[in-house]
Amino acid sequence: MTNVASLEALDLSVIRNILRSMINEHWSVAEALDEYDIPECNRDEYEALIEQCFLD
Repeated sequence: MTNVASLEALDLSVIRNILRSMINEHWSVAEALDEYDIPECNRDEYEALIEQCFLD
């Protein structure tokens, strides 16, 4: 059974990989989310987490 902490760690790992791909591949957020097969129902959450990485 997966606990909440491991799910949160997985999400942050995916976010790091998405950010790295955006930089290396010159992808937009939408392209990166498509490439990582992030479901439509989770995209708003992922976009918000990615946005936080660019805000002070």
